[in-house]
Amino acid sequence: MIRSAARAGLPAAPGIGGELRKPARAAMHATMRGTMHATMRATMRTAALAAAVPLAVLLALPSAAQAPARAMSPAAQPTPAARPDAASANAADSSTAARATPSTGTARPQLSAAQAAQYSYSEVLKYAGPAGNERIDPWDPLADPLAQGATFTPTYIVDAAAKADGVKTFNTVQAAVSRAAAAGQRQRLYILLKPGVYKELVYVPASAAPITLYGEGADAAATRITAKLDAATTGASYTAQYAGQFASADPVIQAMHAIVKERAAAGNGNIGTFGSMTVWVQNNGFQARNLTIENGYNKDTGNAREECGERPCGKTDINPQQNVVHHQAVALQVEGADKVQFENVRLIGFQDTLFLRAADTRVTVRSFFNKSYIEGDVDFIFGDSTAYFHDTEIKSLGDRSTSYVGAPNTNHKTRYGLVFDHCRFTHDGSPFALAGKFYLARQWFHNSRCTPYGKVPLPGYACVLGAASQFKSPSGTITSTVLETVGKMAVLNSRIGAHINRDTPWSDWNRNGTLSYRPAQFNSDDYWANLKGAGIDPLKDLGYAGQPAPADSYLAEYNNTYE
Repeated sequence: MIRSAARAGLPAAPGIGGELRKPARAAMHATMRGTMHATMRATMRTAALAAAVPLAVLLALPSAAQAPARAMSPAAQPTPAARPDAASANAADSSTAARATPSTGTARPQLSAAQAAQYSYSEVLKYAGPAGNERIDPWDPLADPLAQGATFTPTYIVDAAAKADGVKTFNTVQAAVSRAAAAGQRQRLYILLKPGVYKELVYVPASAAPITLYGEGADAAATRITAKLDAATTGASYTAQYAGQFASADPVIQAMHAIVKERAAAGNGNIGTFGSMTVWVQNNGFQARNLTIENGYNKDTGNAREECGERPCGKTDINPQQNVVHHQAVALQVEGADKVQFENVRLIGFQDTLFLRAADTRVTVRSFFNKSYIEGDVDFIFGDSTAYFHDTEIKSLGDRSTSYVGAPNTNHKTRYGLVFDHCRFTHDGSPFALAGKFYLARQWFHNSRCTPYGKVPLPGYACVLGAASQFKSPSGTITSTVLETVGKMAVLNSRIGAHINRDTPWSDWNRNGTLSYRPAQFNSDDYWANLKGAGIDPLKDLGYAGQPAPADSYLAEYNNTYE
């Protein structure tokens, strides 16, 4: 995802280039050495249990390091300890785990049964439109013929080995989509993909009739759309590789291609995260079934070489990743499209695999993923849309020392962000994954240039509410829009692998003491408390009518099983 001006293809604000990420390998190993024996003893105590036991049971089984805290009631929980000194290299790389807050008394808040009922499939997917004033628009994608396994009559056929006629049969997916966009029809169009590997970009415009892409292979792996763009790809390289593909495309698709080039030209010359996607969907009602969408960047080498591109690696200054080149590589971007549905699809990538983006930060749009597979390492499911993941495998890859599944930047008024129900959170069996220090999510502090939170060790530092988000040392401003991207994610009725940190599964957004820091906010009470602590009055400065009561949930779980 874009986490700095440079990543968006815009000039970086002074002092801004990126943000901190992952615990240092050395710090992790030190922590592991100090806690491994205690953890093993705790594990042995539960060995007689089933291979996977309910989270509620596990939370009741204290480890040697947890016993005092577990014995306390939420009301008796102490105020979270101060963050480690920013001068410590180890602390700089390992201090992002989200701790208990006064409002929750736990670092792993659980929904009640009544609260969980509000995250039902039918409830989450029935709202669309302006955040805080959504219209009720019930949507039942599981009842759709796509999910029912219906056989479709293809409008167009894509077959790389066939003789294309440009009318019914095409050699590339983009050519078929372009034909669909030019058709001027209102009814749904079906594009059948014959098994094979399609090395191309696919842009699906908003103006086309609803499109269904579906693979004919025995499984989703048999039909693969793949490219290898990353955020650092130059505009010149992007044009050289793909200008020919779009030369004869429908004008609306050519316009999408031009946007990527213009972003690169207007910024630092790179296409940025927003330009790196293999498949870009703006099409309301778009559907995909039985196929794979891949960003193959680093898939042939592994992603370990990005280790210090996404964390401070011992640097202790307030912006340790300034001028570091970043390589986010999106497989699928859904932008501004509502009622978008994926059935038995595979999404392959490392960082930023799936980007779910509303057309505006305060507009609710919906996506649904069923019986699918999504893999990645850092922030690999991110964005501000409402998205429901059902019966889907979410695999964390351990090429790097820390992984975050989600990075939602949901607006505080949007009812729901990323919701996972009856999903399986798995890992690749790598040493880093087996260390059990990966995270479910961190809340994307989108477009921040400075932070009003924590303590930044810079003389004269200040970050106050303003009309623009900017920073010129030693002070800056932040907008209400940035503050309000609180990020929401809920995990219900799912199996969570041992790669996820059992005690602190959520992470802050970067390290305290850096310009991009924001503490995790489990609910609206945390949000209000943090604003007030930063000297921002939600009533007077932001115009809020009142603090939600009961508190709105931002990060939570319910009835999960821990493996």
